[in-house]
Amino acid sequence: MMRTTLLRLAQRTRLRLLSILFPHSLPAAQEDQRAPEKASAQQGLCGEALVLASQLDGKTFHLPDLWKVFSDWPLAANPHAQRLDALVDSLLERIITNEKKLKALKQANFGRLISLWYPNAEWSELEIAAAYSVWIFVWDDEIDAGDTDVSNDEELSRAYYQKSLSTIHNLLGLDPVEDGQEPVYEDDESLHPNMALFADVGRGMRATTDRIQRERFYRELEHFMIQVGVEHVHRMRGSIPSVEKYIEIRSGSVGCAPQIAITDAMLKIRLPESIMESAAMKALWRETVVICFILNDVYSVQKEIAQGSLLNLVPVMYKNCDPEKQSLDTVTRDIEVLLQKSLKGFEDAATSLSEMTSSDAKLSQDTQSFIKWCRYFITGVQQWSLESRRYGMAECLNEDGSLSIVL
Repeated sequence: MMRTTLLRLAQRTRLRLLSILFPHSLPAAQEDQRAPEKASAQQGLCGEALVLASQLDGKTFHLPDLWKVFSDWPLAANPHAQRLDALVDSLLERIITNEKKLKALKQANFGRLISLWYPNAEWSELEIAAAYSVWIFVWDDEIDAGDTDVSNDEELSRAYYQKSLSTIHNLLGLDPVEDGQEPVYEDDESLHPNMALFADVGRGMRATTDRIQRERFYRELEHFMIQVGVEHVHRMRGSIPSVEKYIEIRSGSVGCAPQIAITDAMLKIRLPESIMESAAMKALWRETVVICFILNDVYSVQKEIAQGSLLNLVPVMYKNCDPEKQSLDTVTRDIEVLLQKSLKGFEDAATSLSEMTSSDAKLSQDTQSFIKWCRYFITGVQQWSLESRRYGMAECLNEDGSLSIVL
């Protein structure tokens, strides 16, 4: 506990230094650039999204210090952190040819995120985790960025999902094979550039997991891509869903569930299917995903609106507010309520799993490792989101740890 507290104090100091180095006020030249950037982002909007963007423009979203919520949760970094940084950079260089995009992705510091997610993993597992994590970020950016053919065309995006799923199914060794025949995997050279890294993931997963684990992983990836597609249709049409519908969509499109699906492989454990398919385990997954997408959405909202995307929990809640109470302060309170509800659901699920496995020492130990990893996953998202240049939260940090995010 003391080590975690000291680590957080050091990180808070680091963030404060970043906020001093990159203060709220922008140089005049940058201020001048803001107007055309905003105009350009809003030009791509239509319908409810355009109206909502105009309503939110210039407003400040206040967020309390969420570390207080996770004060008892573990946070640690893998000792291979520097080596991970080099690996992630090399993976990005393999598939990104646009120099500007490559620079931005390197600055996002995905290696740091993977280090926080898997503080105890060995190098062989980290190689799989890095390939998967970089792949899913790059694959998703192809849809979200708004600057690709796929992101601006529903038919192209649908074909992109279908081809990706077909490739994933093949590379995970799930395609049917006739008796006596060896499975045939797609050649790396023939893969779509954004799928090339998944060949590394497939090889690693085939070597370390059984078919049931890979089928579960595939199902979660399929659900992820379906919900990314639903989200993309809303974005293209400028429609804003209800909060309940958005939570359903975002729980899939955030891409956390596939990551959870490979957890036992990363931890070198194998929980029985009676535990993996239990109501308590499904509840643990569900609440882990919801907590992660809440954190992702609140820290990325400024970036996403600047890129012309209003499909984010903050704008969605604002749009669905009671007209008499419509304000960003109301949104902050509603987000805190949602977060607390998910945290309670998480703890209830963890307690149920602990009780279910208490009579078997090895099973109990493995289950506790799985639960602890879910906590690492969440605190990793929290820490990385605050310090990564991808979201620029260091510029929004206040003395008390709260954030003031100008939309």
